[in-house]
Amino acid sequence: MVMTRLASHYLDNLPEVDVAFMLAHPGEAEILCGGAIAKLTATGKRVAILDLTAGEAGTYTHGDKKLDEGDAAAAILGVTWRGSMKLPDARLEDTIMSRMTVTGEIKRLRPHVVVAMHPADRHPDSLAASLLVENAAYLAGLSRLDNYLAPHPSAKVVFASGSVDAAPSFIVDISKSFDKKLEAIRAYTTLFADSAEALDRIEREARRFGSLIGVRYGEPFTQRQPLEANLL
Repeated sequence: MVMTRLASHYLDNLPEVDVAFMLAHPGEAEILCGGAIAKLTATGKRVAILDLTAGEAGTYTHGDKKLDEGDAAAAILGVTWRGSMKLPDARLEDTIMSRMTVTGEIKRLRPHVVVAMHPADRHPDSLAASLLVENAAYLAGLSRLDNYLAPHPSAKVVFASGSVDAAPSFIVDISKSFDKKLEAIRAYTTLFADSAEALDRIEREARRFGSLIGVRYGEPFTQRQPLEANLL
């Protein structure tokens, strides 16, 4: 496992992954998707986390401490690679420059699934982060967009929806990986004013979503495309 604070275009021999979590700030992958990440890596899937910003505008952040904590959390979850785009926190925009940079990350990581922020999340960066990643995933599939990276047209985009009031498209059973999710969140001291209260809230939400599918803990996701299913 390689931890880095550089976007992948600074690296050689970046491993391809199965799922890439591309969220706005360090800590969001753990809070919204930590159970799903731990479940994936426990079954041998290759997972990447790309933080679009370094979270430097956070109230409890000092210097690079949040990045250090993010590295520790990623190691707990067993991810293959974590990087930071270091786009400006609290000023994130879906510009052509940022969009093309994230497009390059998707082409290098070549994930089957990209997980983005839900656009209705209340943080001012979330809408831009959601649009940025969704647009980049689309552009990554265009064969004539550029001539130095092969296109990657097969990335499906889903949205981490645990922080919004939206009906999930599906819920992942994280009952067996919930303890690992909490362990990863506890690697951070820069996320909450009251960590104990925050962890209690996270557990309540995981129980609520789990109850919807008859399991102890769950994490919700939405997607724009219909899901295949049978009546029986």
